[in-house]
Amino acid sequence: MDREPVDRDTWEAWHRAVYGCGAWERACRQAELLVAWHDLQGFALGGSAVRAGARPGPRVKWPWRTGPFTVGLLFWRAAHDTGVLVDRATLVDALRLCEPAATALAAGPVPDDADLHWAGIGSVAAVAAVGRVVRAHLADGEQQFAVTLGHRARELRATPDWDRGDWQTPVLLARRAMGRTDDLRAAGAWRPTAEERSAAGRTGPDLERVTARTPVPADGPPAWVVRAARVARLGPALTAVADRLPGGADGRPGPLAEVLGAAAGACAWLSTGADELAREWEWERERGSSPDRPADPQAWELAQVPAALRTQIEETEQLLGAVGVFLWQVVVSG
Repeated sequence: MDREPVDRDTWEAWHRAVYGCGAWERACRQAELLVAWHDLQGFALGGSAVRAGARPGPRVKWPWRTGPFTVGLLFWRAAHDTGVLVDRATLVDALRLCEPAATALAAGPVPDDADLHWAGIGSVAAVAAVGRVVRAHLADGEQQFAVTLGHRARELRATPDWDRGDWQTPVLLARRAMGRTDDLRAAGAWRPTAEERSAAGRTGPDLERVTARTPVPADGPPAWVVRAARVARLGPALTAVADRLPGGADGRPGPLAEVLGAAAGACAWLSTGADELAREWEWERERGSSPDRPADPQAWELAQVPAALRTQIEETEQLLGAVGVFLWQVVVSG
């Protein structure tokens, strides 16, 4: 929606409240993620593509050494000009700033804390070159609405085909830990102690509450935000239980502690995203809407929670459901 202009101090305060940092720092963090994904796809941004499937890493050279910062400046400027959070700037708005007829970024409003004279950040050549980064993300992401920077970043962090979105590995490790522990118990190599059975009995109901999908109040946050938060909050609780359990003679965690620790690791992959979603929803409800256009949880959810993240939430919930069954088996095994 169109928004009234906001003063710079208020706009910056919004970012510190939601993300714990200023708008420029947030823009650079998100831009670095977009550029890292782009590089990994096999594109050398300064020229020809590298071998498909290669992991370029440091071999990919930015001719002007400013790629991530210029991408960050695109989104900072798009958000600044429309009076929204950086994460709410759309990829289309950022791409418009790359058009030949657009005013040079360095000639317009710029972040107070950015040295744009270093190596040509925001120059015409730099902006023209990073346009292909934004186009690549537009072509790869969800297409049914105007994709925002925040939506695309969350989509990348929930995409398992690269290391920054590899949430499936901790889920797999947790399932393998349960399998090993079941094998040990079946072979008589591990019998849960009274302390372990007690811990399993106390922890099981916590998992049930997370996986029960209790209806969300109509005036509460969107359902996916609540589900992500429930999973993320469970991680530290599982870690605390695992840390209190006795370890093996070799100093390593015991079988039950290993399972709980691995499950906590899977939950941790949702921690940052869940917190940010909750704070963004509060911003939308309190400041991003208006009396005549109140925040719509379903519409907001569609625009802010990508399908990849929904899959991550669902599969982590399914893991926790399996851990709950495992804990019940531990309780009755004595």
